[in-house]
Amino acid sequence: MSNLAIQFLNDEEQPVTQEAVDELILQIRNAQIKSALLALDEYGEEDFLYVEIENGCAALAFNTWDEKGNAQMYQPINPKYEKSQEDAPVNIGGQTPVLKRNMLDDLNLAAECVLHFAKTGELYSGLKWVEAE
Repeated sequence: MSNLAIQFLNDEEQPVTQEAVDELILQIRNAQIKSALLALDEYGEEDFLYVEIENGCAALAFNTWDEKGNAQMYQPINPKYEKSQEDAPVNIGGQTPVLKRNMLDDLNLAAECVLHFAKTGELYSGLKWVEAE
């Protein structure tokens, strides 16, 4: 029995195991991966957390749907840049700009957010998360 909340990791071929999650966390901490997708369903289509690593920074996006089927995306707020409206040196999906206030410039913190989601299926409570505009 797995102690993980996620049922999908990156693609349908990758097994969802504690070892795979541990390897992902190590890769995030060391900037050895560009992106990852973790989902609560086995096909990666329901609630999911996406992380993109670029230029030593991470952009995280939690995607969910409300009861009416409308998509919602939440991103963390970096307390150091909370008021910034500048673009960050990292994008979501390689194309969607992220504001500096929504990027994490601490890859260890980004890894903690991903690990917390993998274990609980919930957003990391050590950061404020806001709905993307």
